[in-house]
Amino acid sequence: MNTMNFRLLVLTAIFAVSKQLSANAPDTVYSSMPAVDCVINPFRVVDISSPVAGVIEKLYVERSQQVSAGQVVAELEASVERANVELARYRANVESEIELGKVNINFDRLRKKRVEGLLEAQNISRENADQIEREVQLSRWKLKQAKELADIRKLELRKAEEQLKQKSIPAPFDGFVLDTFKYRGEYVEDQAILRLAQLDPLVVEAIVPMENFGMVKSGMQAEILADVLLKDKLSGEVIAVDRIGDTASNTFGVKLSLPNPENRIPAGLKCIVKFIEMAPEQVAEEAVEPAKTEEAAETGNRVADETPKGFIERPAETADRSFPDRSVIRTSFNTTTDAESSGLRAAIIKANAAQVPEINTANPIDQDGSSTPRQVATAMATDAIEIPAASDMIPTSYMVLIEQPKTGAQDLVDRLRSAGVDDFLVFNSGVNKGHISLGVFSTRSNAVRRQQAIDQLGFTTFTIERYQ
Repeated sequence: MNTMNFRLLVLTAIFAVSKQLSANAPDTVYSSMPAVDCVINPFRVVDISSPVAGVIEKLYVERSQQVSAGQVVAELEASVERANVELARYRANVESEIELGKVNINFDRLRKKRVEGLLEAQNISRENADQIEREVQLSRWKLKQAKELADIRKLELRKAEEQLKQKSIPAPFDGFVLDTFKYRGEYVEDQAILRLAQLDPLVVEAIVPMENFGMVKSGMQAEILADVLLKDKLSGEVIAVDRIGDTASNTFGVKLSLPNPENRIPAGLKCIVKFIEMAPEQVAEEAVEPAKTEEAAETGNRVADETPKGFIERPAETADRSFPDRSVIRTSFNTTTDAESSGLRAAIIKANAAQVPEINTANPIDQDGSSTPRQVATAMATDAIEIPAASDMIPTSYMVLIEQPKTGAQDLVDRLRSAGVDDFLVFNSGVNKGHISLGVFSTRSNAVRRQQAIDQLGFTTFTIERYQ
């Protein structure tokens, strides 16, 4: 496939996904982040083994069979354990020792009463009376001992039953059998007998570029477009966000939960996920920005030394440092091997006097009959796609940063944690090396609030605008 066709297919696929997501939820407020690749996996995959060694007597399931939580999937040979249970049950039901103790203590009490009468009449020595009192006490303790032994035998019965129960292996959750490793007659000790997967819910593993760190939060909703279920609208929820990024790929992982009550969605599918920012009413509440404090305005004038890939960054206030006054900014897609393997390259900002047709990303087929692929081909023929000038662009997000000291990041990290700040990301390499990110926010007001809160703890932060 030549380079032109490769780029054409990539952009056409992106436009198609955007159209599909927009059609599914026209009122949804999507995040400014682009759609990212993902994979649908089982919620968990477990190798089922036995807690004790033994020979498999029965295997009740086969590959691809559905099982329920608590269902017995295999049994080990347990004739000795069953005999132990019968013996322990018989011993636990023995009551003769208790009845014998009751008879003895009743007799000794009667003797004690007669001896007390004789002692009052001085017809018996004090030593004989003490001997009778001793026998009464012994009878009382023997009866208590018999009752305690009965309780011990009941515990021994419970132990034998638990040992027998270990020979039956239940399914720990609802799921499907992926494979069986042992069969009837085989000896198992510490090997797995079968493999079980839970498919409700499913887990969606997404890989997000590092420049979007802080924009994805736990509890965030997302729409998922699966590989073979293009017509189905799938909705998931973010349940985990990695706090450590991958240096080699400059990405971090996001885990989403995808309900699958009828097991209709198979695991192992490739997918694309688009994050949803928030409800429309929440967006309206954040539309009113509070006045920016002098401290925030002063620290906001600082600029990061480098620009993250795919973004144009400038300080919150650009009175002293502005972009060139150009009517058109060209984003070049010059072809290289790295561009094909890594995706779209970082934007190259330069003046562009040429005019190219505007691309309709909302609908692949325009009203005049022209198609989006044709527009993409026309734009790529000039090797450029026009976007608005940087001075007219609206920021897509705001990043709050703090500069690392020359001595290294560890001292600053310890100070942040001591102050109760633990939601940050240390850039040890890449375009933001030498800084610590305290969050990426979709609105300026949220970034200002975050900056003010950190500054009040004795730190010096600054905010930069990011442009897609």
